[in-house]
Amino acid sequence: MILPFPVYFLVPSAFLVAIVGFYSWVKSKKSENLLFFLLTICQSIWAICTFLMWKSCDVDINIIFWDKVLYFFTPLMVALLYHFCLEVCQVSKIKENKIIIGISYALAFLFSFLASTNYLIDGVFRYEWGCHTYAQGGHNFFLAYLLVFVIASLWNLYRVYRDKKVDDNLRKKTFYVFIAFLIYSFSAIELLPAYGVPIYPFAYLCFPLFSIIITYAITEKNIFISGVATDVLIGFILVLFSTFLFFPEIQLGLFGKIIIFILLLISCLLLLKHNHEDSKRKEEAEKLSKLKSEFISIVSHQLRTPLTAIRGYAGMLKDGDYGPLSKKTFEPINHVHESSISMIKMVNSLLSVTRIERGKISLEFEKFSINNLLDECIDDVSIKAKEKNLNLKYIKNKGRLPLVNGDFEKIKHAVLNILNNAVLYTSKGEVIVKAYKLDSFIRIEIKDTGIGLEKEEIKNLFNSFSRGKRGTEVNTQGTGLGLYVAKNFIEMHKGKISVSSEGKDRGSTFFIDIPIKSSFLKGRDFDLK
Repeated sequence: MILPFPVYFLVPSAFLVAIVGFYSWVKSKKSENLLFFLLTICQSIWAICTFLMWKSCDVDINIIFWDKVLYFFTPLMVALLYHFCLEVCQVSKIKENKIIIGISYALAFLFSFLASTNYLIDGVFRYEWGCHTYAQGGHNFFLAYLLVFVIASLWNLYRVYRDKKVDDNLRKKTFYVFIAFLIYSFSAIELLPAYGVPIYPFAYLCFPLFSIIITYAITEKNIFISGVATDVLIGFILVLFSTFLFFPEIQLGLFGKIIIFILLLISCLLLLKHNHEDSKRKEEAEKLSKLKSEFISIVSHQLRTPLTAIRGYAGMLKDGDYGPLSKKTFEPINHVHESSISMIKMVNSLLSVTRIERGKISLEFEKFSINNLLDECIDDVSIKAKEKNLNLKYIKNKGRLPLVNGDFEKIKHAVLNILNNAVLYTSKGEVIVKAYKLDSFIRIEIKDTGIGLEKEEIKNLFNSFSRGKRGTEVNTQGTGLGLYVAKNFIEMHKGKISVSSEGKDRGSTFFIDIPIKSSFLKGRDFDLK
């Protein structure tokens, strides 16, 4: 059976709107995105069931079956539409609106239940262009329910759009949602055959128009999400072509061919536009990153000289080189000295970050003992561990560990940073260090009984300027650069840093895997790009 061409648009539109709904939810799991996703699922099922009903116009039992399935989802679609529009308008939390939302869902479940009986629809009406089931007594109440909540949804959107007090983003969002759903609401005209009124199914074109408008609003105007335009447009083109592949009997006529051509032309132009914009954004991001690195490098170099002078003179004053200090004078001088050391460490971290990002880190390779490296690291943090009454212990491997070929200072910097953090973020208990051979690597294990890490913190722990939530409470002066630098230094040696923790206040264990052999040349600049 050759169907009217508007019916064939239901299938690609169903897939398109489902893809857009899914992306909007995956990219941003806000309540309005979840509601939009559920709404698009109901719309897609409605569209596909409508298409299958039209394909079954020769068999009464199939017509009734598919019509009852789509009538099962239509009331849910109406309730989700109303709830979604209130969420977009940011008025869903008002008590009165909560009650009305509850009523809409209660009625939706009632009408969905009636769809499985003969009180809503029954029997078959055939006419020149297709078929439909006959409306029964319950259908009148369903129609009233549909009109009331669709009109209420549109009214809420229009009211917020016309409100001069709302911000521009909300007005833009309500405008596009209003236009999309206003057009979609005209598809209700296709309920007329249920009352024995034959009508050509032009109204089914409202669904693809809705799909195009809502896709445009999301991909071009970012009303819910951003960054999915290319994926959605490619998906739409594939779905459109697959429709003709699976339904070769489609005869569009001149008007239908013109519509298909326009849709493909718009999709291709938008795709080219987005690819061009993405390339431009990447170029601008690279320029900004370069400028940022150069700025930090210049500022850091300028800061090092005065900070070094402050540290030197403060140290000399503290040591009594300019005469004995009173207790009252010693304390502020000591504070200046300690603060200058912290600032120098921060400046050095900033310089390391800029060199890493610009690929300008020079590695000086030599063979050395991990035991010697760890002994030095333990000595550097032992005073701080004693001040906090922590048990700092290095459990040496019984067997002899092979020598490592790498940059001693860079690896020491990475290990010392993690060991220093273990002591800093452990208020009581112990910090245990181990080293052992693991395949072609030497693994350094640093275990503490400190504040621990949650799963969400671990994900971003090694990013630049990223710090754990509780870490910022314990140490307010941290920059979030230490672990980033440490990770990059180890990765330059083709090694790896990882961490595990059982959660809050249950400690952490860092694992540093350093390859025993390395193929890097001595003095070579390491290029991360």
